[in-house]
Formats: sequence, C-alpha cells, structure tokens
Amino acid sequence: MEFAKAQRFTARVSEKYFLTDNEHFLYLKFELVLPDRMIFEAGQYVSFAVNALGERRSYSMATTPDDNHGFTLVAGMTKGGKGSIYLHDLKIGEEVEVLAPLGRFVAESTQNKLLFVATGSGIVPIYSMICDLLINKQETRPMRLHWGLKNEANMFWFDNFERLAEAHPNFVFDPVLSEPGEEWSLCRGHVQDCLQRDFTKDRLAEWSGYVCGNPKMVDEVSALLIALGMQPEEVYREKYT
Repeated sequence: MEFAKAQRFTARVSEKYFLTDNEHFLYLKFELVLPDRMIFEAGQYVSFAVNALGERRSYSMATTPDDNHGFTLVAGMTKGGKGSIYLHDLKIGEEVEVLAPLGRFVAESTQNKLLFVATGSGIVPIYSMICDLLINKQETRPMRLHWGLKNEANMFWFDNFERLAEAHPNFVFDPVLSEPGEEWSLCRGHVQDCLQRDFTKDRLAEWSGYVCGNPKMVDEVSALLIALGMQPEEVYREKYT
C-alpha cells in the first residue's frame, strides 16, 4: 500500500468536549486551515508538538478518509501527562500545527475475516477502520470487534457500534468490562478472556487481526491470536503508551 507523504498542516480547534462524565476521554475536532485537505488512510495518526521544548505526542484520527477537510481525536486523559495537559488547554478557535498523516496501522487488502481488538482509547484507529470498511467500502466479510474498558463510567461510542452491528449483519460488536457493575450481562474480564471464550485453537486460521492498546495487552493478545491459529504475518499491532 502506498501512503501519502507526511506534511505540516495548520488546523483550528472547532469542537472540544468530554465523552464521559468522569472526564477520562476527551473529544476534539479540528478543521484544516492550510493546506485545507488531507489524504490519509483509516487508522493513521497525527503528531503535535506539545510544549516549548518541542516534545511530541501522537494521536490516532477517528475520522474516515472521505472527511478530508479536518480530523477528530479521542484522547485518554492521563494526570500530569504532557499530551493530556496540551490537549486539555487548547481553546475553541485556537490554531495549531500538526504533522500528518503518519503510521501504517491500516486495514490490509486480504480476503481474510477481520478481528479487531482494542482497549481504552486504542479503539480510535480501529473505529476509523471499521467505519470506513462498513460504510464507505461496503465490506461484506465477517468482522468482529472486542473492545475492553474498565467499567460503565468509561463507556462511549457504544451506540455507534450497536447501530453499525444492526445495519451490517457481518459485523459483531463484543464489549468487555474488567470491573463492571452487577447488572452487566456481557463479557467480564479482559479481552483475552473473551477471545478464549469465543475462539478455540485453529479457529483463526482464516482471520487477520488488528490489535491496539497498551504494550502489555498488545503483546499478550498478539501471542494469543497466534496460539489460536492466526498466521503471525496476519497480526497487525499498534501500541499506545
């Protein structure tokens, strides 16, 4: 796959709000100013200089490539994190410089079934991929998403995924909570537990996997997918730190 060359863009903050009451996940929308259009692939990311020292942080775009006059982000807020402080302090209307598009964590052109696994804000590039595949490309191959969060207070985009599952019978959405309330009736534990519940050895021989989350989770899930029969070269990873 050929990727557009990264370049510097000026972008303006047009929307900003928290997706959860606990203010853990921050949504930001940017309009491109100059250049005013970006060519990118679903799953790629942008990079910001987050302080006067020029230290940079990267955030995946939730946008799909057809929306090329801007981009959206969802960032997990970390107390004291340099990127979190930078994004939290941005004001509506403020202009920033970004380097984009970056990264190669994109859906490859294969005939395999598609298994997506994410935790926390690792869902962002996967959300872009799934929306692009189902809505824009009318993908009919079986697709499944396992998304892990801590509890109900961290849940966002669930309605979006449920609507996608209703509209596209080939897509299955399987949310996972590690510390749910008593009324939670879906999968409990970690995404690894639910993958082992749903797939037995050699069941994944005809699947490709896309895994995004913290490094420990990515390594453990990748090893599990291979143990369940997925070919190592069909496991695509993106680690969030």
